[in-house]
Amino acid sequence: PTRRSSDLIIVSFIFSCLLSLINIGSTIALENITSLSLVAILSSYIVSIGCILLKRWHNVPLLPSKFSLGRPFGLFLNGASLLFLVLVFVLSFFPGDVNPTPAEMNWTILIYGVVMIAALGHYYFKGRYVYDGPVEYVRKGM
Repeated sequence: PTRRSSDLIIVSFIFSCLLSLINIGSTIALENITSLSLVAILSSYIVSIGCILLKRWHNVPLLPSKFSLGRPFGLFLNGASLLFLVLVFVLSFFPGDVNPTPAEMNWTILIYGVVMIAALGHYYFKGRYVYDGPVEYVRKGM
């Protein structure tokens, strides 16, 4: 391994250790961080599978792959997985108890909403003028 990769491993290890110390101070804070991580990864899955589902629905050719499930079976599986992911996404914002106190409340929706508003605002006002997407790479692949 290179020097850079070993540095990244050490930083990841230290960051993981520091995050695990949150459980000592507050179990509820750790649960909120875990829930936020789940929501973030579910968001990326929903966007990815949603894009593939739209391409299949509109019969747009997908990038070449080693195998394919075909349009009908792939469309069904993408739709079923998207429905499941959206259900889990919504349920992950709910608190763990039936009648939570403000301290036990799952504040993931607030944190996620603020981050999404900030990210969309940044993109709208600055990011879309600065970022050059991988257009050339996509054009070469098609």
